[in-house]
Order: sequence, then C-alpha cells, then structure tokens
Amino acid sequence: MGNGSNSLGKNLVATIFGESHGKGIGIVLDGVPSDLNIDKKLINKDLNRRRPGQSKISTDRDEKDQFEILSGVQNGKTTGAPLTFFIKNKDHHSKDYSRFREVHRPSHIDYPALLRYGKNVDLRGSGIFSGRLTAPIVIAGAIGKMILRKKNVKIGAFVSQIGDIIDETQYHVDEILEKGESNIVRTVNPKIAEKMISLIEQVKEEEDSIGGIVSVRIENFPKGIGDPWFDSLESIISRAIFSIPGVRGIEFGTGFKAAEMRGSEHNDQFIYDKEKDEISTQSNHCGGIIGGISIGNSINFKVAVKPAASIGKSQKTLNFKKKEMVELKVGGRHDPCIVPRALVGIESITALVLADAFINKRNT
Repeated sequence: MGNGSNSLGKNLVATIFGESHGKGIGIVLDGVPSDLNIDKKLINKDLNRRRPGQSKISTDRDEKDQFEILSGVQNGKTTGAPLTFFIKNKDHHSKDYSRFREVHRPSHIDYPALLRYGKNVDLRGSGIFSGRLTAPIVIAGAIGKMILRKKNVKIGAFVSQIGDIIDETQYHVDEILEKGESNIVRTVNPKIAEKMISLIEQVKEEEDSIGGIVSVRIENFPKGIGDPWFDSLESIISRAIFSIPGVRGIEFGTGFKAAEMRGSEHNDQFIYDKEKDEISTQSNHCGGIIGGISIGNSINFKVAVKPAASIGKSQKTLNFKKKEMVELKVGGRHDPCIVPRALVGIESITALVLADAFINKRNT
C-alpha cells in the first residue's frame, strides 16, 4: 500500500497531488507493467466525460483537462518506471471562496479541513478535497482499463436513480456502453432520461441540488481474485468508491434488500453448464463476490451519491468568528446534480482497483 492518505493500491499504487485552484493537479502511477500501449484516445474520452461545462445540468466551470505525461512512457509504451500525469488548472475563481473561512458552508469541507489542517489549509475550490481531483483519478482508471481489457474485462456504469426517478432494469455492459452516453444524465432508458433531466432542471431553477444512484456492472472478471478480511474484493472496491466526493453508500448484489430475505431466497445455487463446461450460479444475489473472492459471475454494485453541498438557495449557518447565525447564499458555479459526472470517477476508480487486484493475483 502506498504511504499516506493520497495513495491507493498494493501493486499498482496511485498517488494524487495538487489542489483545485492551484497550478495544477496530477497523479503518479507506480507498478504499471512495462510495454503497455498508452491509449491517449481512451484517456481523453473519459476526461471529456468527466469534465465540467459540458451540459446544461453541470457547472459552468470550463476546464479542458488537457494532460501531460511527465514520465514512464517512451514511444507510446510504458517503460516500467512510474507514470506521472499532470493537468494545468486554468479556469478558477478563487475570490468566490475567501469568505468561507469565517462563514462555513453547511455539510461542506470548510470546517472539517480547518479542524484537521489549521488556518493555512487551502479552501479555494475545496483544495485537495475537491471533486476536481477526480480528473487524475480518471486518467489512472483509463490505465486500469487498458490493463483489464487484455483479459476482455468490461466495466459499465449508468445512472439508475435521480431523486425518486428509478430504473431497476439489469442491463448488460454492452448495452450500458452503447446507450449510456446517448443522453446528458448518463442513463440507459431514454424515456427515464427525459424525466431525470426535467427534475434536475427544476432543482436548478430552485437553486438547489439533488442526489441519485450509480449502478456499476463488471463482466468477464477472472474467478478467484480477492483475499480474506481487510483485502476482500468488496473491501478494496468500497474503500476506493468512498474516496470519490459525494459518495454516501454502496451495496453489492441484492444489497440492503437481503435484510428482508431468508437464506433459502438469498442463497445462490451452484449449477453446471455442460455446453460451456462452466460452473456458475442460478441467481446472483451475491453480486459476483462470495467471501470476498470473485466467482466468475458479473460483479454488480450500486453507489449512492448525495446532493451537492454547494447550492445557491439561501441557508442558515454559523459565522464562526462572530459566533452568530447568518444567512448564506453560495455563489460561484456548481452542479445541481453531481451524479452524472461522479459516475465517471466511480467507474474509473473501480477499473483502477480491479487492475491492482488482478496484478496482485498474478504476482502470487
């Protein structure tokens, strides 16, 4: 495991650096196999999916997220040395954040960051805590995808819920990848997408925000990957997912509904397919993982994303200097719904940790 809270991974170690309104942000990836072809088109595609300013339901901040490779690549292939990626920050309005040192935004990082790091902590755009730092995570996730696609592992994520609008359909990855980018809310069903977009626009008019759920599906992930206890496959995925700003919950397979079921309902019966000469299960309540180890089924999980804390709607909060309640109306540029953009971070960090788990298995 890399040292410090800004590092993730055991064999494929990712370390992020930079702040939202600093000179730039980036990531160092140590442990990437040599001779891996770097697919810049894939990196740019995923960065464009994540970046702000791309639709009427996202923030107006316009960062192009053009990246530089500072080390670890020669002639388009990895050398085995650490990969270093860097993105310059350009479109930031730091003055929008100066007052939050005294008047802290409700449910935001201002107060906790000051408690942890003191008066010199960088709160501009939330500093190191900002969702802006998911951009380098997306780059690392693209490298993870490059490693996994050699084994034909497919990862798809779609928005399955915004507010009370829900799509409970179980889609295969190919369908998610084919249709999930056909609308700005990143869901599969176009009729449900229209309802979700309408709700987000309504919330935006009210200067408020709203949350939702991202559903993730992984197909063709090898069997037998994962370790007991603290390095179970669910554990390493969950730890990574909770590092994405705004995440409030995760459930695998049947998830919390399992609390209402009996063992006879929830147990996944093992079966044998003679044609494929393959062992599988009749159902997939486990979400593809039993005892922390992959069993060859599709890995399915859902991630709850909260409403963004920064809203234009007037709220009551405390002026920490004067010790009195005040009205706060947060200016600046913010997403009325972060779920469609958070999806890309969730998908990317999933690819990163699964690639690390795969390399770990290969090395044992």
